Amino acid sequence: MFFSIIIPTFNRENLISRSITSILNQTFSDFEIIIVDDGSIDNTKSVVESFKNDRIRYFKTENFGVAHARNFGSKSAIGQYIGFLDSDDVLKVNHLQCAYDFVLEKNKPAVIHLNFEWGLADQSKFKANVLPLNLPFSIFNSCSLHVNCVFLRKDISNKFLFNESRDLMFSEDWDFFIKLSVGNTIQLKNICSAYLIDHEERSMRNFNEEIWVKRRNALIASLKGDELVSENYYSKIHTVSAHMNSLIALNLAIRKDKIKSLRYLFLSLKENRNELFKKRTGAIFKYILIYW
Repeated sequence: MFFSIIIPTFNRENLISRSITSILNQTFSDFEIIIVDDGSIDNTKSVVESFKNDRIRYFKTENFGVAHARNFGSKSAIGQYIGFLDSDDVLKVNHLQCAYDFVLEKNKPAVIHLNFEWGLADQSKFKANVLPLNLPFSIFNSCSLHVNCVFLRKDISNKFLFNESRDLMFSEDWDFFIKLSVGNTIQLKNICSAYLIDHEERSMRNFNEEIWVKRRNALIASLKGDELVSENYYSKIHTVSAHMNSLIALNLAIRKDKIKSLRYLFLSLKENRNELFKKRTGAIFKYILIYW
């Protein structure tokens, strides 16, 4: 088995069929699909079982979170390389073939990463992601890598797992890629073979200030607690905190809470002056002026 593709899912009975089908339609056929159901209470299991395909393995766990589901899948995988797919996204038909060719081209490296587009479900409007230019330094400024595009050699996937802290949920990807970039050379190939679907149910849509502050604090604590990151890139951790504070400021500005928005923006600029020149900061000021 060359690839193991792990799909973590929770209550996605209306979306997961599209994701599974996009893998089964791949032009490259040497793969298994591991679906880890993170305690769904809908008909996700029935939807998965309707495919009746021997390459699909289904596991159901308690609701521990997406990080635990991905780790569970990685530990259960038998493929030489481990990949992921979120249960609300899809892969283009050449995704695995491109990954396989790139793995051979680079002589079976520790980690490779392709690229992705994101947009509407019908792909009538979409935008291509811009890959980072200078890893690992650039990964601290913002995360332009995505789990749908990464492939880890099995021995590497055993060493680099996702942080399962509930407080970190939905920032565990950034934490994962920072640590992965610091510990390995990630071979990048700028071919968009995955597609992220923008829809109202996406996990990052909802905003709660308290949850985001916990998320920021958990992310910083996780990075400071990592030996490689802390010893070699400790000074870069403040840019991560600045980015998170900027995101909080933007969400508060959109919700017309000008005073709190300015407070988080000040914290962001205090930690990293370069935040002043980012488009997000301009958007924050725009919303504050609109609601003044």
